[in-house]
Amino acid sequence: MTPDTDPGNEVLQLKGLLTMSRELMQVDEPSRALVLAGRALAELAHVDRALLLIRGEVSQTVGFDSMGTPRQAFRSHDWYRMALEQLDGEPGASAIGDSRTMLVGVPTHHAMAVLAAGWTDGAVSEARDGRRRLLGTILELSVATLGRISSRTSLENLVSTQYEQMAGTARAHADELARRDESERAIRALALTDVLTGLNNRRGFYVQAEHMFRLARRRHAGCTVIYADIDGLKLVNDQLGHEAGDRLIREAGDRLIRDAAAVLRESLRESDVLARFGGDEFVAFVLDDAHPRVILARLGDNLHAFNLMQDRAYRLAVSAGAVRCDPGKDTALVDYVQLADREMYLHKRSCLH
Repeated sequence: MTPDTDPGNEVLQLKGLLTMSRELMQVDEPSRALVLAGRALAELAHVDRALLLIRGEVSQTVGFDSMGTPRQAFRSHDWYRMALEQLDGEPGASAIGDSRTMLVGVPTHHAMAVLAAGWTDGAVSEARDGRRRLLGTILELSVATLGRISSRTSLENLVSTQYEQMAGTARAHADELARRDESERAIRALALTDVLTGLNNRRGFYVQAEHMFRLARRRHAGCTVIYADIDGLKLVNDQLGHEAGDRLIREAGDRLIRDAAAVLRESLRESDVLARFGGDEFVAFVLDDAHPRVILARLGDNLHAFNLMQDRAYRLAVSAGAVRCDPGKDTALVDYVQLADREMYLHKRSCLH
C-alpha cells in the first residue's frame, strides 16, 4: 500500500478538501482563492509544480511551485502548449506518457480550465487514479470560486455539491475506520451542521430525529413536529435599500436567521432536535407530552421578549405549525414534517388575511 492509496491518507485529504471548500465560500479576492488552491496542491496532492489555465471572461495563466505559491505564468512555460491543446480539445492532447506528469480539465469534455501537475516520483495506476480525482476536485472548487468572483454571479452551488459529496464520503470512511481519530469525528459533525446557525442541517435532523421518533413510538411517548418560517425576511432586505449593497443585505439577513435560531433553541429543551432546513425554514422534533399549542405559545412569548429586549432594526416574527405524532400509526417522520409545514402555511395565510 502506497501513501496515495492509504485509507487514512484519503481521510486526511477529505478533511483538507472540506476545509478548502468552506474557506473558498468566504473569499472575495481572486488572489486569495489562488492561495487556497496552491495550498491544497502542496499539502494534499504534494505536487512539485503545477500550471493552471482558465479560459473565460478573464483568462488566467498561473503557475505554482512546490510550496503552492501562485505566480503569473507565461507562454514560455514548458507545459503551456500541452495545457492549451487540452483547452482547444485537440486530438491526443490528454495523452501523457510521463507517469510523473498529469493533466486534468473541467468540464471533462470541452474544458474551460486545465490543471497540469508534476511530481518527482511516478505512481502506479491505482495511485494515479487517486491523484487524478484529487486534482480534479481541487480544480473544480478553485474554478467555481474564481468564476463566482469574476462574474459576480453565484456559482457556489457547485462548491456546495462538492462539499456534500465529500462530507458523505468522509462519513463512510469514518464508519469503516471505526472512529479512527478526532479529525474524522469532526468531519462527521461538520457534515450534519448548518454553518450559519450552528444547528443541525436537514441531514443532521433526520439522523437524530429518526432515532428519537422510533424510540418514542416503541414507548408510546408524546412527541411533536414543529415547522417554522421567518416572516418578512425579504422585507428586511428591501428596507435596507439597494444602496446598502449586497454584502450589507446578506449580513442583515444572516443576523435575522441567527436571531430566529436562538429564539427557537431557547423555546425548546436541550434534548429536542432543532434544525435549519435551509433559507429561513426551521424544523424541530420535540419529545414532550404538552399539547402543541402550549409549545407554540412558549415560542410566541420568547419572540415577544426578544423584540422587547434586543435593539434591532427589525421586528423578529416567525410563523409556525405543529403536528402531534400518533405512536399507534405507521406514519413516517417525513410525513409529519410535511403536515407541520402545511400547518405553518395555513397559519401564515391566516395572519395575512
